[in-house]
Amino acid sequence: YKSITFIELYDTSVTVYRVLFPILVNPLRTLGLSQLSRTMTNISQYKHWEEVANPSTRYIYDIFKKKGFELRVVGGAVRDVLQGKSPKDIDMATSATPTDIVDICTSEGIKHILTGIQHGTVTLMVDDTPYEVTTLRVDTDTDGRHAEVEFTTDFQLDAARRDLTINAMSADVDGTLYDYFDGKLHLQNKQVLFVGDPVERIAEDYLRILRYFRFYGRIAKEGDQWDTPTISAIDHNKAGLKQISRERIWLEMQKMIVGNHVKEILIKMKSLELFPLINLSDKFNIDDLNSQHSIASISDIRSVTLLSYAFKSVEDFSKLRKAWKMSSDEEYIGQFVIKHRKLTEVKYFKDLLVDTPKHCRHKFHMAFKELCLSRGSSDDNLLKTLSEWNVPECPLRGDLVIKHLSLPKGPLVHKYVSLGKNKWKESHYSLSADEILTYLAQEFNKSKR
Repeated sequence: YKSITFIELYDTSVTVYRVLFPILVNPLRTLGLSQLSRTMTNISQYKHWEEVANPSTRYIYDIFKKKGFELRVVGGAVRDVLQGKSPKDIDMATSATPTDIVDICTSEGIKHILTGIQHGTVTLMVDDTPYEVTTLRVDTDTDGRHAEVEFTTDFQLDAARRDLTINAMSADVDGTLYDYFDGKLHLQNKQVLFVGDPVERIAEDYLRILRYFRFYGRIAKEGDQWDTPTISAIDHNKAGLKQISRERIWLEMQKMIVGNHVKEILIKMKSLELFPLINLSDKFNIDDLNSQHSIASISDIRSVTLLSYAFKSVEDFSKLRKAWKMSSDEEYIGQFVIKHRKLTEVKYFKDLLVDTPKHCRHKFHMAFKELCLSRGSSDDNLLKTLSEWNVPECPLRGDLVIKHLSLPKGPLVHKYVSLGKNKWKESHYSLSADEILTYLAQEFNKSKR
């Protein structure tokens, strides 16, 4: 027999360990034993947990429990609490079928809306607050955007179909955390990872590509700590973005633009050649958007306001506005900011407001506020001055011009009305109608010489 050294024996032992250990552990995972320590975590002492386990939530929980069904808070609310944030929405998952949920609501007199009954979602209205309650499910067939579902009573199977590990956690109202895929650990480490195989998760719903980048901006500590398998999976599946509706792309991009690491995220997306797939052209200027992002009051600003800084012209912005099907308000804001973002004089904006028809002035104030927010605290006084200003009305009317200058109706009247209004604005809105008409008569006589 050939003799072997200690080092060779050691290397062989390590190899055997690496091969056999996963095989030995996997049955334990199947039995659920590996999850025991994770489910023992209790988050009821976290700062915002009582906002989740509020009287309304406990009321819903108790009713479902009384009927023999399990119910937990899932997704964003759990993630927010673990981050020390106040949760925006409280969604729940239950072992009850959609029919069971409706029956419970009917028997308990709870107002409810069949929000997405085909996917098991019913919205319960309790104390005038909506709570989405969804039956546990697995996705049996997907086309990259929509899924055929099958209902289940297994919370872990339901968690396995979710996109990111940080979104796959759930908790009882007593604060017991169920974390099947190390979402809490990833949250602590500022990691954004897909549940299981990222290629499979993305192929189930290509919108998850944009959701990944959006959550990266919310969670990651640094802007360039990309997970290589995840980026590779995105690159492999990127063509699927063509299947996503333009409105959904805009919804995700809105949240991404006001998040952190915007420059790094957009550069990464561009390097992966995602821009053409979501209608972003080479005229989209990442540096200009990022520069304004660092100045703006991000907590209050609309995404479209920051987005507009990525464009040099209204025309370029309008192309994207049409592609992403933005609202009329968003269109107005974007165009307003592009046209006036380099101007700071109070008088300029007062004149602009005076020239804005009364029925459009609410839009002016909306867009002007956005412009000021985009320029940070330096515009606070400008915003306050214009918002408190009582807009004067020009005393000049067309009929007065016709009578005073003996003009027939037509374009000449419009010319002199505009001339008179400009003179009134130059006077800081102090000239009377008679003073304006005197000035117009002088100009009219000069034109006849």
